[in-house]
Amino acid sequence: MAAVTGGRERQTWRMPLSFVIVRYFFYVLVALAGVWTASFTALSIALNAGIAYTANYGAAHTNETASALQTDGFSVDAIPSAYRYLLVDDEGDVLCTDLSDSALGQALDATDELRSEGARGPETFGLDGTTYTVAELGDGTSCVLTSTYLPEYTSRELRDSLPNPQNLMIAAGCALSVLAIALVARRASSVLVRKMVPLTVAAERIGREELDFAVGESNVRQIDDVLAAMDRMRGSLAESLDARWRAEMAQRDQMAALAHDLKTPLTVVRANTEYVAEEALALAKGDADDLSDVAAAAQDAADGCRQVDRYVQLLIEASRGEAGEKTGRRIDASEFAQRISRATASLARAAGVSCAVEQDDALAGQHLYAHAETLERAVANVASNAVDHARTQVWLTLRLEDAATGSCPGILTIAVSDDGPGFTSAALEHGCERFFRDDASRTGAVSGEHYGIGLFTASETLRALGGDLELSNRTSSGGAVAGARVEMRVPLCR
Repeated sequence: MAAVTGGRERQTWRMPLSFVIVRYFFYVLVALAGVWTASFTALSIALNAGIAYTANYGAAHTNETASALQTDGFSVDAIPSAYRYLLVDDEGDVLCTDLSDSALGQALDATDELRSEGARGPETFGLDGTTYTVAELGDGTSCVLTSTYLPEYTSRELRDSLPNPQNLMIAAGCALSVLAIALVARRASSVLVRKMVPLTVAAERIGREELDFAVGESNVRQIDDVLAAMDRMRGSLAESLDARWRAEMAQRDQMAALAHDLKTPLTVVRANTEYVAEEALALAKGDADDLSDVAAAAQDAADGCRQVDRYVQLLIEASRGEAGEKTGRRIDASEFAQRISRATASLARAAGVSCAVEQDDALAGQHLYAHAETLERAVANVASNAVDHARTQVWLTLRLEDAATGSCPGILTIAVSDDGPGFTSAALEHGCERFFRDDASRTGAVSGEHYGIGLFTASETLRALGGDLELSNRTSSGGAVAGARVEMRVPLCR
């Protein structure tokens, strides 16, 4: 694994981030200026087109309008919409008005005051930002006109249904200002996100430990400073991973050396046990009742040492990273059944329990497609668990069953049972999970410590072959648990 430390040469000139921010502040100011210029222009067009009166129209034409009413008589149509009006009789009672309740009270007070002074008007005065004009008409009624220093629509319908033109202009300007700011902010955000894309890409690739790449760049100084730091981090991480890889390789080599050293004493043990087996067999011919079991035990020891020797070889291969997936081959089902029968019987003899083997004659001529050694180890794991938990007896049953589909000629079913305490309910549900250890009901018969690996490994091996593994309990005629049962199913091949 090679570390990558170099990055491409970065461009000479890079704008500061403050320049980017100031640029978009300038865009905001330009947008706001444009919005309010457009708003004032729209109001000016409305005034020039006669859609609205100017703000000073009411104050400038109030005496003229009041005099026309005194001459021609009162008419609502003769009153421009820039004014609100009030008409009272000679007793001070309201005849008609379009004033609000609060404005009506002030207008009545003004009328009473002028009446008491005997003035015919028109008299004009200002109060609280409103201009009042009071004029006595020829029929004895009095008219009050009010106006404010604000533009008003020339149409009374528009005046009564829409906001004041000036307020409408301000509201529209504020709304458009918010919209303009939002659009500029979105544009600024989009630009900044685009400039930070190299940061995102670099972080994602470093997170995936893809370290053989050149970190990108932007034209913003502060972002490029962060990218340069990430490039240095990428290089340091690559060097660190390379150093860790070298340390792991050294550890593998050490494991291989230790495993290789174990082969020497195992070779001596195997040679001596084979010699004992040969001598015991020779002596058994004269006294078979005394020495046949010794011969069998010695032979089992020799077989076990050869097996351990093979496992050590696999350990060496694994420590060197050379142990890959084992390829399957076509193997004879009957011969395979005989091998696992011998292995199970050997385990039972070593533990001092009896072993009953039942093999279906229909297996003759049938074949499996598997890596024989891996499948044998899977069955051996199950058999070893049964022997460890059995009280006096284990059973191994090998039979041929019909397949569920026509593509498979049959199923090899391997059942291993014992007369131990059986599986707990938790073990029945989780027993094939990695590192599951729940021996609450089986600890009394366990002859060695278990690590929750055997059943998991066997289950995974069978699943890889298209088979499965099932846990259950044997029961007595009374329904009590009489031991554990593990059933393994492997599909046969044509």
